Amino acid sequence: MRTLAIVGSVLALALPALASAERTRGSLAIVDGRGTIVVKGRGALLGRIDRGSLQITDLSPNDQWSPRVNGVPRGRLFTIRGREINFYVPGGRYRVSIRGEGVNISARGAGVAVLDGQPDLAGSTGTYAVGDGPAQPLPSEPIRVAFGTEPDVSPQPRPLP
Repeated sequence: MRTLAIVGSVLALALPALASAERTRGSLAIVDGRGTIVVKGRGALLGRIDRGSLQITDLSPNDQWSPRVNGVPRGRLFTIRGREINFYVPGGRYRVSIRGEGVNISARGAGVAVLDGQPDLAGSTGTYAVGDGPAQPLPSEPIRVAFGTEPDVSPQPRPLP
């Protein structure tokens, strides 16, 4: 009985975030990135930085979701530097700026990312993928990458009688 109550509670908390992400389908994944990454979007975002700095701006502060850094809810604007930083934006609109190494991000929704890799001594910058596309190395020159699409909410024309 207790297990059923826990599962029900988790589903009740997860459904609003899933519903928001469902309206705007798309994804962005960054694995072991190194450099500067800025993501501005709507939906959910989960990430980790091995070492570097992070700034999260909640662009919809009056909604029900607030960003979390290392498990602690944060306000409209939050900045941190350090090691092993975990962050989560459960929904809404956001802007996340990262400069560091060992950057891993998974974003679901719609938005734009500016990627600027900084090669290490071996020349590696990490990889990124948009949607179901192939993984590509982070470019060493800044590029702008869009992910997800807004749903078509325009009224459909009706045939004339």
